[in-house]
Amino acid sequence: MKKIFALIFAVLMLCGSFVGCAEEPPAPDTEPPATVTTDAPVVTDPPVTTVYPDIPEEVDYESYQFNIFVNVHSTNYSDFDLENPGYDVVNEAAFKRNMLVEETLNISIVPFFQSGSAFKTGPGSEIMGKDYTAGDSSYDLCSIGAWQGPVVAQNKYAMNLYEVPYIDLERPWWDQRAASDLGIGGKMYFTTGEIGLKDNLATHCIVFSKTLAEEKGIKDIYELVLSRKWTWDKFEEYTRMVSEDVNGDDVMDINDRFGLLCWNDAFQASFGAARTGIGMVNDEGLLELTLYSERNNDLANRICELMFDKNVSLNHINQTGIESSTIISTMFPNGQALFLTTLFNNLILLRDSDMDYGIIPLPMYNEEQGEYGGYVGPTYSSFWAIETYVEDLDRTGIVTELLAYESMQLLTPAYYEYTLKGREVRDDESIECLEIIFANRSYDPGILYEIGGYTGKLTNMMKSNVNTFQQIYNMSERAANIGIKQVNNKLVDKE
Repeated sequence: MKKIFALIFAVLMLCGSFVGCAEEPPAPDTEPPATVTTDAPVVTDPPVTTVYPDIPEEVDYESYQFNIFVNVHSTNYSDFDLENPGYDVVNEAAFKRNMLVEETLNISIVPFFQSGSAFKTGPGSEIMGKDYTAGDSSYDLCSIGAWQGPVVAQNKYAMNLYEVPYIDLERPWWDQRAASDLGIGGKMYFTTGEIGLKDNLATHCIVFSKTLAEEKGIKDIYELVLSRKWTWDKFEEYTRMVSEDVNGDDVMDINDRFGLLCWNDAFQASFGAARTGIGMVNDEGLLELTLYSERNNDLANRICELMFDKNVSLNHINQTGIESSTIISTMFPNGQALFLTTLFNNLILLRDSDMDYGIIPLPMYNEEQGEYGGYVGPTYSSFWAIETYVEDLDRTGIVTELLAYESMQLLTPAYYEYTLKGREVRDDESIECLEIIFANRSYDPGILYEIGGYTGKLTNMMKSNVNTFQQIYNMSERAANIGIKQVNNKLVDKE
């Protein structure tokens, strides 16, 4: 993703400027407003690349029907759906990609959509599990909820993608950060990349009101970001400069102004931005517990101190009784918050607003961190997997690799060129920030494998508005280490 975005970014700078989770119930309703524009301009030309998939030049699969399972969940976009509302050009690009691959390989691509949770008991892991038990496969390729990835990996419902012929996870159309973050024991049973957009839409960011920042004399946010000085200190300082009891009733609620509109997932996202997490893969390829350290404890305390201060921050999931999408599309454009922590998926809610906003990464812990971090929310994202007993592994590998490559050529430019440029990103500086965000986002295997149950417990902590981080860690440390040992035992080959 980093290489791809850098390429797209370079093209965009030449063409013109852009204009504008935690383990909890599925995302709030984020369907686009009824007034979302759906007229579709011509898709821009794809970036020039000299990297091609290493597949046979002449392949004829004699009209084979290539079946793709898609777990529909959480966001207002589904990969391989050609009728996503508000994504006309992306839909058109997906259609062209499918047609090109179909004509090249003489196949027909048929997606099968099933709505259901992205969590581990969702339809993706259920279907793959049933097929594995039967020694069969119903689908050539599966898009499953992110939480289901560890299920299909540990139970061997899915192939190790490194062993699938013609799929090369080192190619730029596959997410290299996913490979480094999630490759336990040198194996990858699920991954993501340019083949879909769910991971992009599930990427966390901060949106800020440029108007409110200017009113408060805050003029250096972009400068801080681009000079790698956008830290938690600055974020907290600016957040505390804005709040106001607008109606003078001595109660801070949806009628007032806050420094920050946040939500439960902001805790894990802030850890990702600090380049840490619940569990990470070490240099030996083993999962290890990384949640607690002096640095992480300080960060947790600072997150809680800021986000639990009801005079400064409003948790729009827990504290309003109103749909999150309504809060985002009304309070923020109305100038009732300086910062909004959110996903790229929710930017569609701001398309029709007239507000002047910018997009920036979540802050680093401190300047010594050096590089920004980031976070892909698993509740809203998907992974790609191949069933263990797929009928023709060579064919599946060839089709999947070509789909990923053509997605890089067509789908990715359509998303960045049109969906972001001119509709969701509104200034030149945000273009540079987008590169930072997408180049540095990460995946937390400690969250995905539900180590120690920490994810749910931290979410409950955010809901309770009481800082119990130290107690949560201590109470679950033993269970977490047992869970890590079990994961490593299942995924790492023994000599």
